[in-house]
Amino acid sequence: MLKCCGLFLILSLLITQSLFAQDTSIKIKNHYLSIQSGGMVNGYNSIGLRTFLEYQKDLKGNWQYGISYENVRHLFRAATDHPNSLNSNFSALSLNSYYKINAIKNRLFWTIGLGLGAIHVNWDQQDKVGICSNASLTLNFRISKKVYIETSPIVVLLPVNRIYVSNIKVDNYQGLYAFTAFPIGIKVKI
Repeated sequence: MLKCCGLFLILSLLITQSLFAQDTSIKIKNHYLSIQSGGMVNGYNSIGLRTFLEYQKDLKGNWQYGISYENVRHLFRAATDHPNSLNSNFSALSLNSYYKINAIKNRLFWTIGLGLGAIHVNWDQQDKVGICSNASLTLNFRISKKVYIETSPIVVLLPVNRIYVSNIKVDNYQGLYAFTAFPIGIKVKI
């Protein structure tokens, strides 16, 4: 009788374990935190200091998505295509999608991305809110198991990795465009 109860208990435990066992073969997707800095030039002759933060997650294949926040503070003026200058500070919150192109798998790669989000711009004493879109091309190279350096894809010829376009209007200015200048950042796998 004792052997029968012991056998019943062992079989019950084995059945319970097989019914409620978790699948450990599921691959956990990589998560990243990206922090960048550099300059930002916009169409209102304003050059500012850029701070960029982004949470990224791998999806299927070479696809990724990211949620980013960018803040730019005006430093000085420079000549662009507008005859008049307008000091510009802005913040943008975007949802981005990326495609990763490997040169050396997970060691050296480019990410090409498009994003859509909201932007808040402050021109001297005027505040405007609108929608913005962005496009990016970023070079990533791994320096350790979990740390990557991010920069513009062609530093010498074109030190730009992200461009913003928005429908915001102020006075005689129609819309906003801005692009990064000499971006540098770090991406950490979390």
